[in-house]
Amino acid sequence: MNTATASLFLLFIFSITQSSFLFGVANATDGVVLDVDGDEVLAGERYYVDSAVWGAGGGGLAIGRERGRKCPEIVVQRLPSFDKGNPVVFSNADTSDKVIRLSSDVRVKFVGPRDRLCQTSTVWKVQGEGVPSRKRWVELGGSKGEAGCDTVES
Repeated sequence: MNTATASLFLLFIFSITQSSFLFGVANATDGVVLDVDGDEVLAGERYYVDSAVWGAGGGGLAIGRERGRKCPEIVVQRLPSFDKGNPVVFSNADTSDKVIRLSSDVRVKFVGPRDRLCQTSTVWKVQGEGVPSRKRWVELGGSKGEAGCDTVES
């Protein structure tokens, strides 16, 4: 399987692309997410998610832990820029479409080897402290879930 590197900038800041900015949100919904080589990001393929700023931006995303806690595992960014982190696979809620689109409801899952200290799922989920602080972070332990706006934590 060919492993590509996906830019954090391209994957998570895609709403500020020239096409969506100039032609409106409706046009952006049909757009595709591209990797750093300009190829379409495909469901089921392995990608490394790393900083768009090489050198000063840090390394790739990986499985990590908060200090003093073994579970749940969280998504962290590696410090050295040469560390790619752990590969991920994107799955599209629309299983008939293999291409990840700007409007896709996707699941992100780390794949590959990991230690067995914490046996949670490697599917990402958004967690938070609630309304007063509005702090959010991504941790592992999500499930495939159902598509839709009510599945932010799966």
